Amino acid sequence: MSEHRLQVDPIPREARRYQGNRAGVITRTVAGGIDYGIVTIATIGTYFGFCIFMFLLNPRSYEWPSWPVATFLVVGLLYMVTYLTISWATLGRTFGAQLLGVRVVNFRGNRLRWPGAFLRAGFCAVFPVGLYWCIVSGANRSIQDVVLRTSVIHDWASHHRAVSSLEPPDPEPANPEPASPEPASPEPASPESS
Repeated sequence: MSEHRLQVDPIPREARRYQGNRAGVITRTVAGGIDYGIVTIATIGTYFGFCIFMFLLNPRSYEWPSWPVATFLVVGLLYMVTYLTISWATLGRTFGAQLLGVRVVNFRGNRLRWPGAFLRAGFCAVFPVGLYWCIVSGANRSIQDVVLRTSVIHDWASHHRAVSSLEPPDPEPANPEPASPEPASPEPASPESS
């Protein structure tokens, strides 16, 4: 008996024409805003964790510590670079990018390797306004994309595959292999009178 599998495309029909195209500034800004929110929460959580730790060390003479703004910025910058590097090198996308269906790829359409992910993360964390080059770029590319030869593309698939606008998708075979016929069951012998 042949096994037939139903394959369902997870990409909505309306979104399929955007699959693999570069994302615009609005999509990228919303995804980045979500990621900045995550890093901000982690930074504030670290501050409160530090406060609790200091209280536990010496509860009797505890005074609420105050961090200078520079400390918050340095901690946030370290979290942002770490978060972006790990996300881009392992999944190709951050949480915000996952929600908006976009992914960062290199010039070959593949996920970034660790050094490339780290360079891009540092560049994005130090110079976030470089994203807005997308507005004037005819190719929807940020300053970071231009310098590092990366792209942010629409990709709603749950697993990563190399994406290239130069190669057409693999066509499905016109005549799928027919299922092997099931062996005929022997017919019961009819009783004959002798």
